[in-house]
Amino acid sequence: MNMKSRLLLLTAILGLLSTACLASFPYDYGGDQNQPQQFPDQRYNPSDRLARYAADLEEQANNIAVTISDQVGDRNESWSAGQVEALYSSEKFLACCGVFQRLAEQWTNDSSRNYPTRNYSRPGLDEAYRYLAREFNEFQAVARRAGIHSYDLTECASILQRIEREVGGRGGYGGYSDYNSDRNAYEHSDWEGKYVKGPDSTVFLIERQGRELIRRPFKNLESLFKYNFDLDRGENPWGHVAEVPAETLDRMKTGDAIERSFEGQMIIEPGTRQNRPVYLIQGGKKRGLSAVDLVARYGGWNKVRVVPKEIIDTYPEGELIR
Repeated sequence: MNMKSRLLLLTAILGLLSTACLASFPYDYGGDQNQPQQFPDQRYNPSDRLARYAADLEEQANNIAVTISDQVGDRNESWSAGQVEALYSSEKFLACCGVFQRLAEQWTNDSSRNYPTRNYSRPGLDEAYRYLAREFNEFQAVARRAGIHSYDLTECASILQRIEREVGGRGGYGGYSDYNSDRNAYEHSDWEGKYVKGPDSTVFLIERQGRELIRRPFKNLESLFKYNFDLDRGENPWGHVAEVPAETLDRMKTGDAIERSFEGQMIIEPGTRQNRPVYLIQGGKKRGLSAVDLVARYGGWNKVRVVPKEIIDTYPEGELIR
């Protein structure tokens, strides 16, 4: 056999060996995970990774709940309203994480749930994720108000992003493919969490549901202002308005309405006029404080919310607080 033939034979052998070696390795799902698989015989099961992320999220949520519980666990000290709110909110978020983990594990244990690409997801998981993400956003706002800053909170946000990628593959669930013509519009990250005024004066919150943006209407002006305060956004929600084309807003799915009130909180109308009354909302009525010193009894001036007069006027007069 001459030298050229030997080289050709050696090249062929090396090619066969390379193919065999590649076939022996599991498929690497890194890189562009939106692309179809290169090896049809190795099917992608996204549930394994989802269950792992769900377990990690519950662990981080538990760490936060334990930390907050330890902070308010000293019975020799009084508990502030913010600490109690954070404690309950952390436990609620932890419970949601536990439910989501159980759903993810159920999917993992169902061996028949193999999908050819990451573009497919179990129906209903996107809704479960949306609920979980909403609870985290609310808990995060409570934690900020209570002055709680934790690495675990940051890690939770990171894990939620990874869960969203698993649950929210494009074009296989949740009707996202119905919006292909507006795909770029629906990926506007600067719309998420912002308010939008509809043509009939309804105000919506833009929220993410998997890969899709949805709109959630505020029941009334009070709900909008209360939600804005709950997120520590200040007194002016109109500073957080996004410009969304009317035709795009119309095509968005409508989520649950947002209804909140100032029950149990002090409110005052805006302006510079002296002797503006401060009201405590109690039992669905506005009860005026008869003296400035009484503000301290209910948390101090930093707990007084400045709201439009039309919100205050919706409450009937209650008994004066002396």
